[in-house]
Amino acid sequence: PPTVSCQANNFSSVPAGLPPGARRLFLQNNVIRALRAGTFGPSTVTLWLYSNNISSIQPGTFRHLPALEELDLGDNPHLRVLAPDTFHGLRRLQALHLYRCQLASLPSTIFRGLHILQYLYLQENGLLYLQDDLFA
Repeated sequence: PPTVSCQANNFSSVPAGLPPGARRLFLQNNVIRALRAGTFGPSTVTLWLYSNNISSIQPGTFRHLPALEELDLGDNPHLRVLAPDTFHGLRRLQALHLYRCQLASLPSTIFRGLHILQYLYLQENGLLYLQDDLFA
């Protein structure tokens, strides 16, 4: 299975022309500012986007990634807000990294449908509490 390694290349956006069959995408340690729908292929299993400058994630960015098992968005200090449906459709997601962002709160439906999520990393955010029904 193909792996694409584009880490530490000073990319300000996700490079165009990523192979649609890539299963592992390593895009960490760049300066990517925004994530857009249609950027990643449906075969993606592992997506590392940590240590970038991500401040916005377009609705639907991850919706068509049915195989995604690990998503690392950690260490993106400009990521302050997540839409309620940011992770909807990621039925195979097992690990979600959101550490060291600037999240002050999480929408109540943010984790809806993530039934096999095993690892959730939220440390070093501005979260003061988590709603009781956050994982319902």
